[in-house]
Amino acid sequence: MKMVVIADDFTGANDTGVQLAKKGAHTEVMLSARQKPSRHADVLVINTESRAFDAATAAQAVTEALTPWRQADLLIYKKIDSTFRGNIGAEIEAALRASGKRLALVAAAIPGAGRTTLNGECLVHQTPLAQTEFASDPRTPIVASRIKEILAQQSRLPVTEVTLSTVRSGELSALLRHCQRQAPAAVVVADAITERDLALITDAALALEEPPLLVGAAGLAAALPASACVAARQSLPVLAIAGSMSEATRRQVELAIRNRRAQAVEVDAALLLNHDRRDIDRLAQQASALIAAGQHCILRTSRSMNDRHQIDALCQQFHCGRAELGERLSQLLGELTLAIMERARIGGLFLTGGDIAIAVAQALNAQGYRIQQEVAPCIPCGRFINSELDDLPVITKAGGFGSESALCDALSFIEEMYRDH
Repeated sequence: MKMVVIADDFTGANDTGVQLAKKGAHTEVMLSARQKPSRHADVLVINTESRAFDAATAAQAVTEALTPWRQADLLIYKKIDSTFRGNIGAEIEAALRASGKRLALVAAAIPGAGRTTLNGECLVHQTPLAQTEFASDPRTPIVASRIKEILAQQSRLPVTEVTLSTVRSGELSALLRHCQRQAPAAVVVADAITERDLALITDAALALEEPPLLVGAAGLAAALPASACVAARQSLPVLAIAGSMSEATRRQVELAIRNRRAQAVEVDAALLLNHDRRDIDRLAQQASALIAAGQHCILRTSRSMNDRHQIDALCQQFHCGRAELGERLSQLLGELTLAIMERARIGGLFLTGGDIAIAVAQALNAQGYRIQQEVAPCIPCGRFINSELDDLPVITKAGGFGSESALCDALSFIEEMYRDH
């Protein structure tokens, strides 16, 4: 993850988040600080819904939202209303404390919407804020146009106003660095009347060794470069679950191994059916080690045709019929898949065999499967819906389907998806 945004209302969270999504960032808006982002989020937007709170409660909400991210090397963005409604001073102070940053840089202009900052004042279509309808807002009325005065209602932090000429002079980074060193915590309010001004402000902020707390609305977010919010895409290994005993699946696995496209972790069905947690942990550790080393990994339950002749013996050993045996083995492979995902980051799943596919879906709490593409005839690629796998690709294949290269083709298909993004 590259960036955390703290917003004080839901629509504001979305209108800022969309500016980052447009740059290619995987942007996720959380409705509360208790929710967890997916493993591949670039930007986490947390809505504290605190605009109409009293100042102390709003500050506490911001603190709780940011505290888990204090030690992370992330850009922190405090989203505020462009007309300064809400608990601006209290929430900026709380965000500074919670993030450990020493400087907040406020640039709330949205030039395209007629919101600008000039000589430290917030203007709406060139009219001072306190002379607009926002002064009589029913929930959070505005009593001043000068941003410094609005902040002073809830904060005693020193505020430096940066004029438009300074923003455009090329000296803003030096000024920010100076302010950063002068006090334990401080605020800088920057003038901006065009999108270019906002771009100069973000460039100056990101040039600092320690970027400040960015405070703004959608305009400042839109001015950020993609590098500030989009993590470098990394092609992650695929986990393949080959639970089918079909000859087609065995040939597909053998070709992938022979061509060094993947490595296998051999799963002894009898050991797995003993349901010893230590065996599941051992297999999960083997697989996650391969994945951590960047290798595609195949969990293989069958290596030869002779394995079919062991089914009756396994049924006698575990006192069950063939159907129950298959169901229990599939369920255990689903648990093993989840155990691997808890230890390693994967780029997608390849599931062969209908029983295996549904068992893995259930283990990952999937509520459905959204089909998106076709890898090869009758071999779809899609996403599990609302699952532990986030939004990563899942390829399913009936055990007896596919050419000998089907597994290799599937691995290449997912690799190409990462290259395209």
